[in-house]
Amino acid sequence: MRVALHPAAFVRARVPAMLQRSVQHALGAVHAPFFTVREPDVLVVTLQEIEWMRLAARFSSAAVERGLRLISIDEAPPDPAFVNRLARVVAAAGVPASTFPAFYRDHLVVPAEYAQRCLDAVLQLGNET
Repeated sequence: MRVALHPAAFVRARVPAMLQRSVQHALGAVHAPFFTVREPDVLVVTLQEIEWMRLAARFSSAAVERGLRLISIDEAPPDPAFVNRLARVVAAAGVPASTFPAFYRDHLVVPAEYAQRCLDAVLQLGNET
């Protein structure tokens, strides 16, 4: 299992749901990793801060949480429950994190001040599997 902390800062923008089409169109020009989650009244977009700065003027009504970091896990064990175990281990370490499972790697988005604690917890999990 390989674990990497991306060097770039990330943000989480909560854009009103009525702007979903505009957001999806704007994200077509984003080349760095990003994640979207649809909630009842908002579209939550997590992406590199530098990418958000290019889009922010179009979505001035968005509530933005800054100071996030992305941790990616490659070559995770082929265990369907791995992401759930990952979330539990990180939460037990006191790290507020969002998990984003994907086909070839899994991701965690955490506040920057928790990045090292999260890395340590993930690496410990990797040693146990």
